[in-house]
Amino acid sequence: MHNLEVISARMLKQYFHRRDALIIDMRSQEEYYQEHLPGAIHIPYENEEDFYRLPCEKNIVLCCNGAHQALPEVRRWSGGGTR
Repeated sequence: MHNLEVISARMLKQYFHRRDALIIDMRSQEEYYQEHLPGAIHIPYENEEDFYRLPCEKNIVLCCNGAHQALPEVRRWSGGGTR
């Protein structure tokens, strides 16, 4: 099981240039194309199977419209928590 932590937008900036982090944008395709974080990979929260392919050695940072959107998916994907 991995650790789960909800972070602020300010804290997110600390992950932008880290080599041990992978930023995933979970919002809709339309929202992603309108605006997204530099270097973010788009995996909508509906594409659960794609989350199982993420590298285990990275700190996975999920961006969404709010924790209520990501938390249920993250818990199912990670077996109770996430990195």
